[in-house]
Amino acid sequence: MLVLISLLMVLIALSLVMAVYALGTISGVIMARGVPFVPLTRRKLIFLNKNIQLKSEDKLVDLGCGDGCVLRLFEKQGVKILSGYEVNFWAFTLAKLINIIKHSRSKIYFKNFFKINLAEYNVVFCYLLEKQLSNLKEKFDQELKPGAKIISFDFEIKNWHKPVEVFEENKSRIFVYKI
Repeated sequence: MLVLISLLMVLIALSLVMAVYALGTISGVIMARGVPFVPLTRRKLIFLNKNIQLKSEDKLVDLGCGDGCVLRLFEKQGVKILSGYEVNFWAFTLAKLINIIKHSRSKIYFKNFFKINLAEYNVVFCYLLEKQLSNLKEKFDQELKPGAKIISFDFEIKNWHKPVEVFEENKSRIFVYKI
């Protein structure tokens, strides 16, 4: 009887976790205007690390940071000021948990990045679809200071500034823009 009760409690706990995950994903997709949480693969992170080297004094923001893996990658490069914004509750919770486990100093906020001012950052990282990138062009031009970098993984910011660098490998691309 005790085994049955324990098994039932485990099933209830798993059901709750799955429900939270489903609700977090649905609400995140709605809040992110249809953009799901898609983490960068290990291979893509290696490609990013190989091609983008930042300085310790850079101030980086990751728009739609997901589980925070990009923030932690640049933290390993020595960047001291790292912020990420995420509206998918599941991805946000996962990022906070991983940061605790890995003792990361990066700051992750449960907030829509369209509602923040980017002026304090000199590097912006995006792994967003073209539509969201298109919606950010005006924000970038208005809020970022001259010399600021925008790093867009896999998706070009169409009808905007020409990228100053483009890296390609195994169907992955990194577009680097400067204000």
